[in-house]
Amino acid sequence: MSIISKVVYCTMISAGGVLEKKFNKYTLNSRSVNEEVLFKILNKNNECNYGEKYNFNSIRSVNEYKEIVPITDYSDYEQYINEMLKGKKNILITDDVEYFGHTSGTTGKQKLIPVTKKSREVGSKYMALLIERFAYNNLKNQWNYGRGLMLADTVMTTYSEGGVPICSATSGGMDAIKFILPKIYTSPYEVMKIKDKNTALYLHLLFALNDKNLTYISGVFISNVLDALRVLEEKSELLVMDIKKGRINRNLNIGDENRKKLNKYLKPNAGRADEIELEFSKGFRGICRRLWPKITYIAAVTGANFSIYDEMVNYYTESLPIYSPAYAATEAMIGINPYISNIRYVIIPDTVFYEFIPIDESDKEKPVTCCIDELKIGEKYEIIVTNYAGFYRYRLGDVIKVVGYYNNSPEVEFLYRKNQVLNMVSEKTTEDHLKVSINKTIKELGVSLIDYTTIADNTITPGRYIFYFELDKEISQSKIKNFEKILDLELQKANLAYSRFRKNNKLSGVSVNVVRKNTFDNIKKFLISNGVSKSQIKIPRVATNKTDILRILNDNRI
Repeated sequence: MSIISKVVYCTMISAGGVLEKKFNKYTLNSRSVNEEVLFKILNKNNECNYGEKYNFNSIRSVNEYKEIVPITDYSDYEQYINEMLKGKKNILITDDVEYFGHTSGTTGKQKLIPVTKKSREVGSKYMALLIERFAYNNLKNQWNYGRGLMLADTVMTTYSEGGVPICSATSGGMDAIKFILPKIYTSPYEVMKIKDKNTALYLHLLFALNDKNLTYISGVFISNVLDALRVLEEKSELLVMDIKKGRINRNLNIGDENRKKLNKYLKPNAGRADEIELEFSKGFRGICRRLWPKITYIAAVTGANFSIYDEMVNYYTESLPIYSPAYAATEAMIGINPYISNIRYVIIPDTVFYEFIPIDESDKEKPVTCCIDELKIGEKYEIIVTNYAGFYRYRLGDVIKVVGYYNNSPEVEFLYRKNQVLNMVSEKTTEDHLKVSINKTIKELGVSLIDYTTIADNTITPGRYIFYFELDKEISQSKIKNFEKILDLELQKANLAYSRFRKNNKLSGVSVNVVRKNTFDNIKKFLISNGVSKSQIKIPRVATNKTDILRILNDNRI
């Protein structure tokens, strides 16, 4: 490792320690800190169009805010955002828009979210410093100060009519710290600007393999890490050759200018190439620990429906700890995880103002909302945020469960997205129900799952769920029938409402379609070609209205 990299990491961990003390203070005083955030936002924006419309200047309490300002969703902001895209100011906020973050669009309609310097900075200090500190706190006995493999991109998709960048939140955040990236990550900045998914992953791996002291692998989601490890196995021979020769092979379509720039970072390394080739020859189970003897952990969001990828990642890493560091959306930095052994997030009091709708109030026209210190352990809530970038009492669409308290701030588990629910006859089968049922089914059948999605099918009466599964190997038609039988029974155990409707013959049994190898990788490529960031790809678990995705799935049925 370089001395500069160690100094940078030491500085980050030390600064993270200072921030940890502030975080502990904020969480001890979560209610007062969170209310202070609300009034900072209202006072700052009382002269913008939205602030004048709802008379922000007159609001003196949280209760008044709830009475005067309506609960909103994205559709309430589209007209305002269209004006902002044209370059108009003082619409939702008084600050200038730094960039418009586009959501992935893989679980619903793609949204454009205003991001200001302030809204970015209130969350970025946690992402940059406190996550690093918590990882260090948990792993200090194994800690070394080597660089990490960061699977992120800085691809700017386009610009608004008013000249403001439109990109993923990850891209905007990474671009803001581009000068420090080579000191903490193995990939040159130019790799993060490569648009093609698998090409970028190949290059990330190439530069990481040259650094034997790699400390961790990080991606936005655990599925990003798994994609990279699959490329490692598929392209192992080419990677060895490129390291040996010190230049990027001509099979990689990156253009002469990019190839010239990236080759400057490489030099022939036959010794390292021989080491890597030897480890590849032993197989890919546990390959990460053998390639990088000092690797300590994987950092990526997992849990909920992402947990289906964990076991596949563990195959390559020999079960390195997977640290799920943060709970964040383009609209808000919401929670941070102090624990490497648990997937639970402490709600951060000073990034946005929160309200929480008890889940049994969620479908009401005017639901009751709770403040940050009013949540009950064991209960489920829908999250509402008021942020620094122009969203007020905004329904994020996420459902969480409170599992404890960190000082006086709730610790939560993410459960599911509200729009990712199968609800044909009021059974409300959630992502969590699907995850539990599928995990038990594939375990009983002894098959390995690559990926899946499902749809609600009303072409028969009564309706049913159709599942699309990509497996690591083909299975017979008789085994598919068994798959359907076991999965349906597991769904009935997971969701009692589903069981009730099945027994009353208001729902038919599930149908299982197995698709060809690489089908879901082709879906990801399609989504990227339509403007979704490589880092933000999420396979929708309910694809009922995703006609393009369904076309790919149906074209690849076995």
